[in-house]
Amino acid sequence: MMLHQIEFLIEGYLLPPTIGRLQVSEKLILERVWRRGSEYLLSHEPADYAIAYVGVATPKEAHFFLIARDYLDFFLLIYSLASGQPVNTTMGIGTTLNDLSSLGAERISFPNFEKIHVLGEHAEKFLSKPILDAKQRFLQLLPDRQRIMESSLGLALRYYYYAVLASRRRLEEAVIHLMIAAEALLCTDTKKISMKLSRRLSTLIAENETEKAEIFKKMRDFYRLRSGIVHGGGKRSSRSDLKILFNYVRRGIECGLSLRHLSKEELVAKLDKAHEAGLKSKTEICLDLGLRKRAIRPRRDHGITSNLSRKR
Repeated sequence: MMLHQIEFLIEGYLLPPTIGRLQVSEKLILERVWRRGSEYLLSHEPADYAIAYVGVATPKEAHFFLIARDYLDFFLLIYSLASGQPVNTTMGIGTTLNDLSSLGAERISFPNFEKIHVLGEHAEKFLSKPILDAKQRFLQLLPDRQRIMESSLGLALRYYYYAVLASRRRLEEAVIHLMIAAEALLCTDTKKISMKLSRRLSTLIAENETEKAEIFKKMRDFYRLRSGIVHGGGKRSSRSDLKILFNYVRRGIECGLSLRHLSKEELVAKLDKAHEAGLKSKTEICLDLGLRKRAIRPRRDHGITSNLSRKR
């Protein structure tokens, strides 16, 4: 087996000003950097950059660059879900390591970027919370990474990320990506998609019967909105609608990750059974689904909310 270090440049808000370097796992280190040169100061490029050092151990013939990218991509998908922030990556150079303890000790890619030294880091500050939450969730889900990414959950995560990217400029495209994510999570056939999707998602994430009815109605409306965008003749998307849809789909994916021990078919069957049984309280539904010890509690707040509140 050979041990490699692969370096990536990450463009977008990832590490806050309170954190200069973060060891996410044994195989992943993030380092906040800035771009040198007067041409940067005069440009309109985003000011947020980070370097990711990814360590992989592979046989000689293995494609270690692809393995490293898959590992980093999984973390960035979880980060996007936790923070509502999109990032872009550029792959750099790979080099060999003697052991993982030397990961990130030296960098050979992206010479125009310098490390930012942060004095007096305060990891508990508000600005640090999104990346630290993402780290915690990533480590929790890491043992099941391959199974997640090869399942409908992986597809839902990817399309949620595409929606986050699109939400900055193309609201209609974000709606389409979010609806694909929701369908990937909770639909198993093409019959009565709107009704089944709305019923299952409302059963999965609602805290009470009032919210369940509200989510069911809104999701039916969102499906009509999606159909109008795709086929023409529908109303335009609004930022207020998109914020609500982001909230619903994110909470659904988080519940799906908590229930990753179930196949998609098993989850759908349990949700349909819970609906038919008339389970009303969130406690009853969670216990029926097996969420007692596995839950990542779906939060109502999210970074995407503040992003969508800005005017285009």
